[in-house]
Amino acid sequence: MPANRNATAVAAPALIIRKPRLTLKDVAAALDVSRTTVSNAFNRPEQLSEALRADILAKARELGYFGPDPAARALRSREVRQVAVVFHHDLSFAFDDPLSIEFLRGVAQELDARSMTMQLIPKMGRTVSLAYAFQTTADALIVYAEVDAELAPEVKAFSKPIVLVDTGVTGVPSVRMDDRAGAAAAMEHALSQQPDRVLVLSFTLDERQRKHRLDLKSPRSGSVTMERSHGYVGAAHRLGFDLDRIDWLEMDDTHPSGELDRIAGYLKQLPARTKLAVLGMADTMALVGLDALKGNRRLEVVSVVGFDDIPAAAAAGLTTMRQDGALKGRLAVRQVLDGEKSDPLPFELVVRNT
Repeated sequence: MPANRNATAVAAPALIIRKPRLTLKDVAAALDVSRTTVSNAFNRPEQLSEALRADILAKARELGYFGPDPAARALRSREVRQVAVVFHHDLSFAFDDPLSIEFLRGVAQELDARSMTMQLIPKMGRTVSLAYAFQTTADALIVYAEVDAELAPEVKAFSKPIVLVDTGVTGVPSVRMDDRAGAAAAMEHALSQQPDRVLVLSFTLDERQRKHRLDLKSPRSGSVTMERSHGYVGAAHRLGFDLDRIDWLEMDDTHPSGELDRIAGYLKQLPARTKLAVLGMADTMALVGLDALKGNRRLEVVSVVGFDDIPAAAAAGLTTMRQDGALKGRLAVRQVLDGEKSDPLPFELVVRNT
């Protein structure tokens, strides 16, 4: 059957031709010297004259060889030290979220002081999947993501030094604040303003977590979301505030501004003159709540409390729970490399205009 001349041609997928990886042997052959001589040029320069080393390095660059493969080197020798940070969101979030930036800055400060490098493994999700993270060639692992009970055996069996951040597994070192106590302090402040209702702007939960959110006897967990939820609920219960008067709105914390309409829709459903307190599990969420409340005259907003104390919180006059992200990063490095144990990180309620 003849081809349809009018059909749109579909280009075949382009083939990527990869050049073979150059080796020390290739450089040695090009210079007619031994492989050991070329290796010395990169790893033991004191073994060669300056002129010979310069000739070898110049020829290597000409060929496109810039030194031994760092991954292979890391596997052969522990002298080259690198720390991998497993991050719960993608790279854009890591370098846009103020608290994450502070954390990574703290890690970088500590590694710089030790002349070490960092490997960043992103897109792991809030409930982290460690399958390929555990294949890292780095010497140690900092897991800045929630680790649930199902992954605990994998974490405990990991052969390299590891520290968890903002999560916990029994028997594994961790660096974290007492999120339950911090959230309780935030709720206590909000309830001191005598609201009729409380709106919690929450990180997302799965069905199992949602079922146990109001459990007053819940044990400690590795989930920041659950710990802060239980902190809010526990404080409200202790102060005699009916838990039915707490509303929960789960938000995508990667793009909280996209939840503005949902918050506005919730506000419209409240009776006029309701005294409302708003609690955000992150300042970015609380700030979106403030935006939704702009121009509101139907409700009496008695308190808005965030969490983290990012720079934008101070600029907006937001009352918030302060934690030190850079300190968290520095302590994570010290813990994983030096075994330096840390107490729960300090937190402080910073009362401003809201």
